[in-house]
Amino acid sequence: MRYCDEVGGAVPVFLLVLPAFLFLAAFYLFPLIQIVALSFQGGGGLFENYGSLLSDPLRLTVLLNTLKLSAGVALLCLVLGYPVAYLMVNARPERRSALMLIVLASVWVSILVRTYAWMVLLARRGPVNALLQFLGLTDEPLTLLYTDFSVYVGMVHVLLPFMILPLYSVMQRIDLGLVRSARSLGCGGFLGFWFVFLPLSLPGVVAGVLLVFLVSLGFFITPALLGGAGDVTFVMLIEQELAQFLNWGVASAMSIVLLVATLVLVALYRFLMRSDARLAGADNRILGLLSVLMRSALRSRAVRRTLGVAGYGAEGSVAWLRRIVALVVRAVPWLVVGFLVLPLLVIVPLSLSSSPFLEFPPPGITLRWYVQVFSRMDWLGPIAVSVRLALVVGVGATLLGLLASVALVRGSFPGKGLLAGFIVSPMIVPVMVLAVAMQYFMARLGLAGTLSGLALSHVVLALPFVVVVLTGALQTVDTGLERAAQALGATPFVAFVRVTLPLIRPALLTSGLFAFLVSFDELVIALFLAGPATKTLPKRMWEAVREEIDPATAAVAVLVTGVCVLGLLLAERARSRLVRRSNLHNLNKVFE
Repeated sequence: MRYCDEVGGAVPVFLLVLPAFLFLAAFYLFPLIQIVALSFQGGGGLFENYGSLLSDPLRLTVLLNTLKLSAGVALLCLVLGYPVAYLMVNARPERRSALMLIVLASVWVSILVRTYAWMVLLARRGPVNALLQFLGLTDEPLTLLYTDFSVYVGMVHVLLPFMILPLYSVMQRIDLGLVRSARSLGCGGFLGFWFVFLPLSLPGVVAGVLLVFLVSLGFFITPALLGGAGDVTFVMLIEQELAQFLNWGVASAMSIVLLVATLVLVALYRFLMRSDARLAGADNRILGLLSVLMRSALRSRAVRRTLGVAGYGAEGSVAWLRRIVALVVRAVPWLVVGFLVLPLLVIVPLSLSSSPFLEFPPPGITLRWYVQVFSRMDWLGPIAVSVRLALVVGVGATLLGLLASVALVRGSFPGKGLLAGFIVSPMIVPVMVLAVAMQYFMARLGLAGTLSGLALSHVVLALPFVVVVLTGALQTVDTGLERAAQALGATPFVAFVRVTLPLIRPALLTSGLFAFLVSFDELVIALFLAGPATKTLPKRMWEAVREEIDPATAAVAVLVTGVCVLGLLLAERARSRLVRRSNLHNLNKVFE
């Protein structure tokens, strides 16, 4: 297929993907190649930096602790996220939409804001300690902050949506009639769930666990703010190697180790999912084995007798115990939803507190912290920088993403799948690895500490989101409409602009908003690249959270949350309009 430019000269459609490819090759692939080469440079031999990493007991201990932390967080997210996903699948459409909006809001609201909220909640004078003392469970405030407990709580809260979404994606494709059929054949509620629903949802379990584990490995903000001196993670060591010692060789080697671990996990996920989530398939042997083990466990008389006593069996159930268990089962997912929402609600009264300290409940109500934010240049400057930066990134990423998406959807050329994978690959690379690569690369170009360096780096992060949204939108557009316009005398370019662009305008708005939010909320790369004149709002908040006790930070957190939620609502509205147009078009085709 060929695509035409404005003057009508025909050019191959694959050329439209070249701008995005060349941009990522220059500002994403080449910086990664540089730190790979840097990791092998040293006076003691080719593998000196890797040898230093593997022979240092401290670094190895931190690496093992990071793996254990990631595994623990993934397990907790599974235990808490599965009931929520199950609730969403079985909920009424209106309630399901509300739950989905809460989950998506938890994804897009600033990680720094959510972590700050937990710092307030778990403080010695915070709401959690106040509640424990009010209930008489403790006589004096407990040390909850800067502990393993606070790290787990914060990371589970931030990463829980990454478990719920893949679980829900798989669960909504399960035919619930199978569970009802099992019940009609005498299988109790729990046994029907165990034999039928749970095995069919295992692909979502595996996807969610791997995704959360993958993201946890490269997590920086939450452990750095909520953890104590003994809670250093692998990515925090990378940051220390550069910030304190300027040890580029070891930092690069550690980044490559983290990148390789990430790629191995992605490859493992592809291996497990390659049979399209069919448990009976020979290629999905691990998932099939898990299903067999569950069935074997329930063949045990002891297990079945225990389940019967617990009120799940078809016979001999204890009625009152069954009611208690049913109540708990119904309450757990709503408690988890409350866990997602609670931190976002706590910062609002704190931002209105009349006290100059973080006290909860606030002794009085005032707007002076909001007034202070908009009257202090140390806040107004970073706000202006972040808005300008996010606007540039939104426009740049959307333009590159639109061209690439047209080529990937409309074109047919060798290597299209590999090219698409390369364009979206920044989504899976740990942001700390990108930050190390970008700092080294931009410093050599003289762009470190400049708005241009930040913008180029943020476009790399935002471009995959734009391409994912726009390719999905373009696939729903009937190309016959463009052909009809061309038959009436329009050039291919004019037909695309006049016909297709209006149809995907909601998706363009959505992708632009996502790119804006990615840049507006980004912190890790800003910590490495932003200079005094280009300090972004997240970096200013980072400094305030670590160094100041000021309710003005809570006011900024509320404002940032408002921007994120507003962007999400606008994106959802645009998506709904796109869906309605697509459904209307499909309906018209039925009656043609």
